[in-house]
Amino acid sequence: MNKKLKPLFVFCFLLLTVLLVRPGKILQAAEAGSLEEAVAWGLAHSPTVLTLEEEIAQLHRQLAKIETNLHWQIGLGAGLSSGGGGGAIGAAPGGTGNGLATAELTGQKLFRSGLSLEPKLSLKKDLSKDDDPELGFTFSINQQLYPWVPSAAEQEYYKTLNALKKAEANLTWRVNSLKIDWLEGYLKLLRLREQLEVAETQYALAVDELALTQKRQEISEASPGQVLAARISLKQAEYERRQVNNRFLEAKREWLLALGLPTTYEIKFEEDNQYYHKLREEVHNLSVTTEDPALLYTKLEATHYQLAAKEIDREQLEQVWTWNEASYLPKVAAGGTYNGSNDKWSLNLNLSYRLWDGGAKRLAREEHEAKLAALERELQNLRANLETELYTRLNAQELAELKLEETSLALEKARLERELYREQWEAGFLSEKDWTLKELAWKNAEISSKSAQDQVFLNKLRVLQLIGLI
Repeated sequence: MNKKLKPLFVFCFLLLTVLLVRPGKILQAAEAGSLEEAVAWGLAHSPTVLTLEEEIAQLHRQLAKIETNLHWQIGLGAGLSSGGGGGAIGAAPGGTGNGLATAELTGQKLFRSGLSLEPKLSLKKDLSKDDDPELGFTFSINQQLYPWVPSAAEQEYYKTLNALKKAEANLTWRVNSLKIDWLEGYLKLLRLREQLEVAETQYALAVDELALTQKRQEISEASPGQVLAARISLKQAEYERRQVNNRFLEAKREWLLALGLPTTYEIKFEEDNQYYHKLREEVHNLSVTTEDPALLYTKLEATHYQLAAKEIDREQLEQVWTWNEASYLPKVAAGGTYNGSNDKWSLNLNLSYRLWDGGAKRLAREEHEAKLAALERELQNLRANLETELYTRLNAQELAELKLEETSLALEKARLERELYREQWEAGFLSEKDWTLKELAWKNAEISSKSAQDQVFLNKLRVLQLIGLI
């Protein structure tokens, strides 16, 4: 592990978080109530994002805690002991009592390599004598020479750093997924709002039709059955209007909740707002259905965050086993101590080896192989699931494109009929009601075509995310 890259890695992550996860500049530039502002708010207040960010912050705190344990540690200790034939502590010379006061200032510095430095400054004073205090200083150094394995702190740092990498990748994936979900919710609200406008117009037509039928009944031009039929049509239009309105309000509440927005937030409904238009431009020229699925799956394998996380787990499992296996080898440790009292060094070289471990190494290896086999099964299962998901999304994209072709033809047919009816209406051969109904038919066809376009766009976004292109 390259130690010099760790501070740079942490700095880059923090910079990325500031730019992407909490886009303050976007919040300032976005118009009030716009989709862009809502997405920026969601990135800063969504419960899902906040939970993942807290997980990452906790991992950073753990790394910082490990780093602090590798700094110099200073300790102070003091003691007082007494003894003798009943005299008091600190009795005058020649008395029967005696006592000893001690004080120590100790330090310790641990390195990632396992090197340990331990200086100690001591002070002793015999309280039964008038002698000056005895000052002592020792300095010891210890290092395991063979087998070389990182210290416990370094191993913990390695594991925590891997957990941080996985958490950051998970956050990036979830943020992109949430952006797509929020965009889908916004487009759904757009279409429901348009459907509500159609339902309002249909309701107004039913109200006018009932009023007209009742007037005709007053002059005996409409039967009670016709009035009843008009009332039924009005109730159906009222039901349709209420149903669409309820769906719109429910979808809006769910969308606001997902973004962490207050329920009083009013979103601007714009068909081609800048944020949405920019996204459409970015993915317009990216085709997925014409690509070879095998090639797309190769891209998926190289970029998907879950596969990368499993690879990290496998590398960590192998690395930890290498470290654990070293514990069963002969150990050679060296050390030295300097005693300032007599100005002497003492050096030592120690060899230790466990001749019989009772089968512990064999059991540890079996456990490692079992974990490795389980991880390999999980990896293969994940690959199979992701491949299935890719083909499912590609099939959904093909169906969405076919649906768009169908709705586009239906919209063109409705447009031609609308033009024909417009000519008849302008010539006085078509009533206002019939013209409005034809307008509504064209509007419904337009809504269906827009919904199909939305689905093509959203499906493409999800495929591109799956293969790591966004």
